[in-house]
Amino acid sequence: MKEIRRSVFHRLGGFAVRRRWWVVAVWVAALVAAFVPLRELGDRLSQGGFEVPGSESERVQLAVQSEFTGQFEFSDQLVMRSESVTVDDPRFREAFGDVRAALLEAPGVGDVTDPYATPERSIGPDGRTLVSTVGLTDDQDEALEHADELHDAVHGAVPHGGDIEAYITGAAPFYSEFSEVTQHDLERAEAIALPISLLILIAAFGSLVAAGMPLALALFGLAISFGIISLVAAATTVSIFTQNVASMIGIGVGIDYSLFVVSRYRQELGEGHDVREAVARAMATSGKAVMVSALTVVIALSGTLLVDIAAFRSMGLGAMIAVSIAGLAALTILPALLGFVGRKINSLRLGRRRLKDEERSGGLWHRWAMLVMRRPWFALIGSLALLALLAWPARNLRLGTAGPDIFPPDSEPRVAAEAVAEAFGEGRAAPMQILIEHPEGVLEDGFEDVAEVAGALQSDPSILQVDSIATLAPVASVEEARAVAASPEAAPVIQTMVGNDGKATLLRVVTADEPGSDEVRELVRRLREDLPALLPAGAEVAVGGDPGLTVDLNEEIESAIIPVVAMVLTLSFFLLLLFFRSILLPLKAILMNLASVLATYGIVVFIFQEGHFQELLGFSATGHIESFVPLFLFTILFGLSMDYEVFLLARVREEYLRTGDNTEAVGWGLEHTARIITSAAAIMVTVFGAFAFASLVPIKSMGFGLAAAVFLDATLVRVVLVPATMRLMGDWNWWLPGWLDRILPNVSLEGVGPEPPASAEAPAPA
Repeated sequence: MKEIRRSVFHRLGGFAVRRRWWVVAVWVAALVAAFVPLRELGDRLSQGGFEVPGSESERVQLAVQSEFTGQFEFSDQLVMRSESVTVDDPRFREAFGDVRAALLEAPGVGDVTDPYATPERSIGPDGRTLVSTVGLTDDQDEALEHADELHDAVHGAVPHGGDIEAYITGAAPFYSEFSEVTQHDLERAEAIALPISLLILIAAFGSLVAAGMPLALALFGLAISFGIISLVAAATTVSIFTQNVASMIGIGVGIDYSLFVVSRYRQELGEGHDVREAVARAMATSGKAVMVSALTVVIALSGTLLVDIAAFRSMGLGAMIAVSIAGLAALTILPALLGFVGRKINSLRLGRRRLKDEERSGGLWHRWAMLVMRRPWFALIGSLALLALLAWPARNLRLGTAGPDIFPPDSEPRVAAEAVAEAFGEGRAAPMQILIEHPEGVLEDGFEDVAEVAGALQSDPSILQVDSIATLAPVASVEEARAVAASPEAAPVIQTMVGNDGKATLLRVVTADEPGSDEVRELVRRLREDLPALLPAGAEVAVGGDPGLTVDLNEEIESAIIPVVAMVLTLSFFLLLLFFRSILLPLKAILMNLASVLATYGIVVFIFQEGHFQELLGFSATGHIESFVPLFLFTILFGLSMDYEVFLLARVREEYLRTGDNTEAVGWGLEHTARIITSAAAIMVTVFGAFAFASLVPIKSMGFGLAAAVFLDATLVRVVLVPATMRLMGDWNWWLPGWLDRILPNVSLEGVGPEPPASAEAPAPA
């Protein structure tokens, strides 16, 4: 009791109750201040941010934007096809003319190329599909803003339902659809998660007032988090994925943190304390556990900042903001609100529930813990075997990047991309771009070197088509190719392929396989290694486009795995060491979390990469996992797994300090926390599971993976592995060398009895 009363968190709880009007006023002011930037969030989020600084793909992209002003910086693609007539049919030509005229009148359109002028590149071999480049005068944001108007122009000229179909696709339509689907997914997920979460809270508390507080506080904190994220997005790149990720994490932890505090507050009231003391004691125990949990999650998510990809960092930062606000709200405004509510926390009861010692449930969980601890080796080996079985598919994990196939099958960008792939080959939708910079000028002495590179590319069996200044027409020699390139007819095409200073040129390479395939990735690596040898000293070559970006993204993420994991594990260990004052408990927690993460990876690969149950979940497997998902899942899962670990072990430590009996401490610690952890986990599974119904495959896989991980963590890990391992380790659980105990700050999770004596010698195992 003395330790509790000395606690900073005990004093914080008392202060929040005494100054509750001021505390609530500060938070309301923060919400009002967040409202203005919150309204701009959707417009400020970026569809980009996946460039890898210093990579070849970024070098190509920057060159296209700065050196090739003869071509439009941004463009869309018009796709037209018919099952009944060919592109040479007068009706098809007339339909194309109508669409082209409508597009030229649309805002932001500078030109629409004539596919009939370059049939070998623009008309499919079957003669029923054509593509045309729609050059845009817009910048990236304007192109996104005008995407719907271009869509309407196309469908106004050629309505769907006829024998000729027309689609507009490209980056702007892709991200316009992406933004719309993302918003729809977010609204649907919240519509599913919030009512079910409320029902779970009502079942846990038996009171509408107690059940409503965690839910309201989670939404309150999320609104402020979105306002802060919007301010960040106004200054730097924030990915469009960030909104869904922050919502998913913010709602989940926001409800959980408040649930832990409210539950302990009700228990303290039931034990006879007045409102102020009950709040203060709840903060000194569950409140401090919430702080440690939030710190652990933020530390884990901070690993994303080591990845040099703006979109990836922004998703991590958005989640960190959401967790920080949720934790801060649970530690400040929640105790203030409890001061207002007082004993009315149990008002509007549904059913009968004893308030006193409400975490006890007739000894069921205590008996379960004792059962597990009677056969700890059986429980340990069986649990680890099951986790290993679940993790087994993870050995085949394959990373890839988002394309139109992340959309539902009837999505227009996906339909258009599939039509192009069917008519022209898998690689046409996202061709490779190769930049050659030659000091002698690519139309002068450097032309022969460009022709040699183009010839080498054309002879590669994995390449279907090469568009370059040296391959404008079928010719027999370099001299003829030079003559074609110099002809007036080629001038418009040359203008788009040659840089402003005449020393750079772009080659467009269409691959036989789809851009994200292993074959194309290997081709990119091979070309990056082989092509420089075909050029003289002083000339440089870079391989980019979507295939090059995929390789660079994967390599950047793979190179970040070791430092991210090392940083997260190290910081988490020292944080838990500081608060649990134990050497082995942090190590055990880390190993269990890693086992849980690997099992989750296996589940995600089994379903979303290999395609099992794809019909049930409503998606088409892409054969890979989105490149940012595994590492991002690791940081989130590692942090969230510590959530229940901290809450459980804090109560176990409290019992151990009171009784000095490790086995009984584990049994009663589980008894006190199991029901509330089960409720919290059910809410987390509901929130994350709601996002598993998203239309976008990356969000769907993250939501499903997080739901599966929380389920495993709250069942197999928390109620089987933890009791088994703590029984096997016995009093070693609480061992801390005396010299280390003396130098560590005294910020442990306070208990209700005296601290066990620290010793430089390890205790004998129980």
